[in-house]
Amino acid sequence: MFKIIVRNLFAAALCIGVCSVFASAQAAKPAKTPGQDPSTYMKVNAPLAQSILVKVKAHHDDIVKLGLHAVPPGETDNVIIANITPSKNGKKSSDKDLEKLAQAKPIAVRIDKDKVFDLLIPIADANGGDLNGGFVVMEVPYSKAADEDAAIKIGVGIRDEVQRMIPSKAAMYQP
Repeated sequence: MFKIIVRNLFAAALCIGVCSVFASAQAAKPAKTPGQDPSTYMKVNAPLAQSILVKVKAHHDDIVKLGLHAVPPGETDNVIIANITPSKNGKKSSDKDLEKLAQAKPIAVRIDKDKVFDLLIPIADANGGDLNGGFVVMEVPYSKAADEDAAIKIGVGIRDEVQRMIPSKAAMYQP
């Protein structure tokens, strides 16, 4: 009986020791988040732009995602300045998106695996003023649009709604 108790105590102590070593090893490695990598993210503060997107998305079940890209004041990289998923704010725009932006027209791409149309649409302020590389991105589900043209029609309507709410480039970065 005594041997069984000692063996169980030894097993329990060994288990506790191994678990604590494992836990401290896991705790010693800081979690890497995309926001920590300055090659792909920068700090951005565009509160008006953020509030506009949240407000517009709340009225649209015809889109899944909504983001606004531009070059912030004093910067050279085009980044997400506002997004309905705030953790994406500050992410640098992809080369593929910048190539699409250079075409200066709305673009829709089918993504069959997600059953959505991925849209990129250039945007200006309410007076037609340049937002320094401004464009909106959104996804329109196949259930809301039969083809690319229908998706672009939805997207342009939403872009226009956002655009009417942006008084100027500078205003996007104001509280």
